[in-house]
Amino acid sequence: MKWSYDLCGAEPIIKDMPVYDAAALAYGELLMLSAGDFSAGGGANCLVTAVPSTVGADMAVNACGICLEDKDTDSSPSVDTAINTTVAQPVCMAKVIINPFAVYRAAVSTADALSVASSANTSEVCVTGFVSDLSDGCWVAFTASAGPNYGSVTRIVSSGTTGTLDLTQVQTSTITTADEVVVFSPKLMNPNVMNTAATMIASQSTAGYAATNLRVVENYIGGEIMKESVHDRPGYKNKNGMNHIEQEVMMKDHMFGVQE
Repeated sequence: MKWSYDLCGAEPIIKDMPVYDAAALAYGELLMLSAGDFSAGGGANCLVTAVPSTVGADMAVNACGICLEDKDTDSSPSVDTAINTTVAQPVCMAKVIINPFAVYRAAVSTADALSVASSANTSEVCVTGFVSDLSDGCWVAFTASAGPNYGSVTRIVSSGTTGTLDLTQVQTSTITTADEVVVFSPKLMNPNVMNTAATMIASQSTAGYAATNLRVVENYIGGEIMKESVHDRPGYKNKNGMNHIEQEVMMKDHMFGVQE
């Protein structure tokens, strides 16, 4: 993730903050306050990665902002230094943006694009595992360069049938297993889950939305703001933009500000 702007027009507020991780924290990683007790050792009273589990609702609770340094076990003090009531240890510190109304731009990962089950038609995508009625209105991008619909962008008009996503636009070619798709939510909605490093928005085959305590401010493809009138129209393709799909997100549950 990277800083984009502040909803209130403020400049980035950067503070040295106590951080913890068992292995490493990365530049651009979203951090949240640890839920651990002080006496529990590692992580207590520190900022940790904003992905403590694979459950979307657990992500970015008491979020703070993105880390502006790489920290690992070779750092001094080490990022895995335990903090507790019996052993006095120096805390690993890292520079972190702490603006409550910060907007960050996060890439939508295409590395974990979803495989397409054989559809044998041009108006629906079949993806195993998608739960019914949880992806209506989401964007779909065909990201497999070997697929017949590579570069196509459209939206989901209905996800009422489990594993089947009905599209707003008929594709130029029959959708096959050579296609892969990335499904991501429209603006004003919750984004999908973050990747384990809390640096990108990931894809999952259960729904296009997830309660990640984040909100989508804007979507981008190839640097362009995504608009239905431009990007969801018959025959539209953007092959150059398939590796540059991004979402601007803000934190709905911030440790120093709004807590939804």
